[in-house]
Amino acid sequence: MVVKTKKAAFKRATLAALAVLCLAAAGIPPIFAAGAGTSRVENRAGLAAPDTAVGAAAAAGPQTEPRFGRSNVGKVHAYLAEASSEPDSRDYYFALIGDIQNSVRSFRRHIFESIAADMLRATDEKSGLPLYGRIKFVILLGDLVYEGPSPKQWDSLERAFAGRDPDGAGYPNIKRLAEDKPIFPALGNHELFRFTLRRQTRFKDYCSSESGVWNFKRFFQWDRFIADPHILYPVPADLSRQELRNALARLPAAEDRELLIRSYKARPDGRLALEFLARPPLEPAEFERRAASLATALSTVFRRAGYGTLPVISTDNMIHYAFEAGGVLYVMLDSMARGWHYANFSRLKEALFPAINDRHRLNLFTKSPFNGQAAFYEAAAAYARERGLTLVPMMHHSAFNNSRKPTSPGITFNMWLALGLPLGPDEPGVETIFDDILFSDAGHTFSACVHGYETFEVVTRKPGAAEHILRWTISGGGGGPMRVRYYDSRLENLVELYNRRLEGLADGAGRRTLEIRDNTTFVGHEYLIVHVKDGRIVEIRPRFIGPAETIKPPQRPTWTLNAGLSTGPASAGLNLDFNPGVWGMEKAFDGLSFINWKPSASAGLVAYDLAGSGRSVFAFSLAPLKLEFHIPGSNIVTLEPAGLEVWAGSGGRRRAFIRTGFEIPLVFNISGKLERLNFGFKFYFPFGVGGDDPDFGRRTRFAFSLGYGFRL
Repeated sequence: MVVKTKKAAFKRATLAALAVLCLAAAGIPPIFAAGAGTSRVENRAGLAAPDTAVGAAAAAGPQTEPRFGRSNVGKVHAYLAEASSEPDSRDYYFALIGDIQNSVRSFRRHIFESIAADMLRATDEKSGLPLYGRIKFVILLGDLVYEGPSPKQWDSLERAFAGRDPDGAGYPNIKRLAEDKPIFPALGNHELFRFTLRRQTRFKDYCSSESGVWNFKRFFQWDRFIADPHILYPVPADLSRQELRNALARLPAAEDRELLIRSYKARPDGRLALEFLARPPLEPAEFERRAASLATALSTVFRRAGYGTLPVISTDNMIHYAFEAGGVLYVMLDSMARGWHYANFSRLKEALFPAINDRHRLNLFTKSPFNGQAAFYEAAAAYARERGLTLVPMMHHSAFNNSRKPTSPGITFNMWLALGLPLGPDEPGVETIFDDILFSDAGHTFSACVHGYETFEVVTRKPGAAEHILRWTISGGGGGPMRVRYYDSRLENLVELYNRRLEGLADGAGRRTLEIRDNTTFVGHEYLIVHVKDGRIVEIRPRFIGPAETIKPPQRPTWTLNAGLSTGPASAGLNLDFNPGVWGMEKAFDGLSFINWKPSASAGLVAYDLAGSGRSVFAFSLAPLKLEFHIPGSNIVTLEPAGLEVWAGSGGRRRAFIRTGFEIPLVFNISGKLERLNFGFKFYFPFGVGGDDPDFGRRTRFAFSLGYGFRL
């Protein structure tokens, strides 16, 4: 599997480099078209045992275990144990940050660093006392990286939590935050994004990659994360062998151990999968009956082994969970409605609905016994009601916001599915768990995804009950490119569609309605500090990061030592390239945030005509237009649209060239090692002549180079 993965990476890297050249020539931004195919295993054979080749490869990932995840699990478990017993845990703050995936193409996280610095100096508006010590935990509400299937980007996040920027130093505030506070994550769309050479549609987009989920889980040490009585989670669909051994070691009763051993079977990737999900019954009532019986038995055993397992079979290891702190139950949901990033869930969709366009009838918000998220949310809500806890649902996407057309293809279709809007012109729509959120007694919910700040009241009315207000807060200003416009008409249109759906589903008990009011938006980087007291959210304070508070990335010059071989006649060269810094092109235009400007100059020697005279000539070049792209699946690719190179030798010989080409960290793309080693391919267009040799350099047409970058 490792060999196949490396071959696939090599293919992606090569195709990506060629795509950059073609797209640049055509003037098409690569963000819309570059990349590799999805990695979801295609399996049309009904519900046969899962093919886990993709999961195995992704789970293998980088060879070193992320240190952050290991230490964070300890902090999370210690905090939850304390919060369940300490009396002063009823009055605390937490911080919520959405979309820290800045800068999307260079992996630099200076906005996140600025947010962490602001958190250290935040004070209570009334007392003037610092708040940092009272902030008990941090929620990262999705989009932690730009392209989740790329191990490179998780490595970048790991380094950021360790205090190192892409140049090796520079994030002391992020480091302190990661050391001081437990961090609770949510899954966003960018954790799943793998850009492909096809456009998004209503039914397919860039979020079909299972490897993004594996990278997320690996980064946060998911098997250990959920192995705690204070983390509410469904019966795990799969576990590592080690975690199952740990659970068995904590069970004194032989019948409990036998039930676990009997219920989980080995997969090809070495993990242990819940056997029930390999071939579940497809008749809804039978599935529900058998799942409920097994869930009751297994959740009891897992709780005796120290888990906080709810009596739910989740149909897949979906990334949703809940935790209690100070009388509040925070429920973290997966807002990627279609669910193609979960292998078992995908096979269920395909088995239940043979027609491709019908498969969204089973999605992560569907009220269906086959939808594990619906079952988990209902169980978590029941848990909160039984214990008198305040329920606070959280998810990355917002089903209500006015930044996109609700009928747009691709990612926006998540809103349509979450709200249960009709999939066809003659349909009334369906009930979803979103109705339970909106028409419950929940007072607050949070989301991100929209890169900016938005807050509004969702006013719901149903027969026989007083109107209810749910405060919805969207906080997505953690670092991604900012949303620059909001459209009130789109929000109004979405509310109208939803109310029409409610009217069509109304029964004899009367009609429910919904209204949105007090809508406030702000464009800019921000995060939230939320005050919780006696089991209630009493204050939500957005903290805006203006230009004065933004920590500017330092420019650090780069030197690259290049060795090259050129044709016609065969010549070899050695030069030292100087790059004064890197500037993001989003400063010129927001849509160019995937490009960095990286001008350079170089000087060196060329051994001209190795098979003949072998004369040494001086070489000098200028590349003022050099651009650095992040190509999905291939990391950084540097494109040189046009540069000038001059060769000069004895006797007045000289030749000038217009040069174009690209450089790519080829070894790194294949193996994950030697990122600073670049392979280059350059085309030469000679012009100008001088001295006593008119043929000097005239037949030089292209060159290969190998370079290693360093900083002094």
